[in-house]
Amino acid sequence: MSIGFRHRAAVIGSLLLLSSLGFGAWTQLTLGVPAELNAVHFPVGTQVGYAVGGVNESLGGYSVVAKTTDGGTTWTTRSAGGLSMLNSVYFKDNNNGYVVGDMGTAIRITDGRDTAMGVPDSGTLNNIQFPENGPIGYIGLYPQSGGAKVLKTTDGGDSWTSIVVGGPSAVSRSCGMATDSSGVVVGDSGLVMATTDGFGTYAAQDPQTTADIVAAAFSKENPNRGYLIGNDLTHGVIRYTDDGGATPWDSVRCWNVSAFYGVDVPTDDDAYVCGTDGMILRSVSPHDFYRTTVPTGLTATMHGLCFPKGRDTGYAVGAGGTILKTTDGGIPMIPGVAEGRVPTVGRAGIRVVSNPSRHGIAFRSDADVDVVVLDAAGRVVMSRAATKGLNFLPMSKAGVYFLKADAQTIRVVLTQ
Repeated sequence: MSIGFRHRAAVIGSLLLLSSLGFGAWTQLTLGVPAELNAVHFPVGTQVGYAVGGVNESLGGYSVVAKTTDGGTTWTTRSAGGLSMLNSVYFKDNNNGYVVGDMGTAIRITDGRDTAMGVPDSGTLNNIQFPENGPIGYIGLYPQSGGAKVLKTTDGGDSWTSIVVGGPSAVSRSCGMATDSSGVVVGDSGLVMATTDGFGTYAAQDPQTTADIVAAAFSKENPNRGYLIGNDLTHGVIRYTDDGGATPWDSVRCWNVSAFYGVDVPTDDDAYVCGTDGMILRSVSPHDFYRTTVPTGLTATMHGLCFPKGRDTGYAVGAGGTILKTTDGGIPMIPGVAEGRVPTVGRAGIRVVSNPSRHGIAFRSDADVDVVVLDAAGRVVMSRAATKGLNFLPMSKAGVYFLKADAQTIRVVLTQ
């Protein structure tokens, strides 16, 4: 999956042999050119796959489409789309697919032949998907004007329609579809617009963050289970749902990562995100992500992920032509991690839904319980009886508080 804004780029065509260096959970495959790779997709299994991106203008400035037929051991590369950076790739089978990128670049590839698709927007195109691998497809985008939008086709890409899904001040970045009819458009300032009828209608959902949401993905096994990734001025955030976003998206505990760029949810129990400084995180529970073991010294920003058949075999791509492969699901580095600058989650009993939060403290409880809120000086400011499920404690003053229930204490930051 690919998202966001990429540095200008592209590549030359050639056969590039990849040098493989084993580092445990992930193996590094060196592409051989300084390409900025933004997305990767293996349509059927784990042998034939595609990665797209580009090479910086100072090094020639061409788009890149790279293909492997042997699970990543070797790749052939060529340019498609001229000077435009390519941001996303989707193939319906091993030889027929689509790539999209900057400046409204949209190309259909049929047995190696490129055909430009007419799309009604010249903005930055991200995350092309055909959710059920049929004629219905979607493209997320950062439009040039006109508010938040999504592009949709019902004829396999022969024609595309632009659908406005927010007011004139809304700004979209991408989209994530669970099925042909259900999914979300995401964007700046916590924008999440959801649909259950292919954007015939849509409604705002609450991600409980004002970060810029750059991508969304749903489980291939359970369309109600999904993740949002986003970034604010200081760090990346992850949000989780198990009801398709019908209730506010939950906070997730994870490593302190400057920014997230890619997300994939290959099974009902496993999700992966990637971002700056070579970070690839894997869920060990719906609300906890741990860093996986990547090659020593890897600092390249990782942009895209693909686990084509379950959680075992997966691929990640990023800056500098970086391609990583795992055949064991990316073993998480569990001890002493996941305490980054992120929402605090209780291990049992109660769990804060959004942290930092505004206007009050929302939390879930496993049972009916008495809760106490203390300020930073240890003074009791509120005492309430909470019920099993979702609870909300309205509060008007910003600051650091401590939510206590039985022997459990959770630090909460309240902003206004």
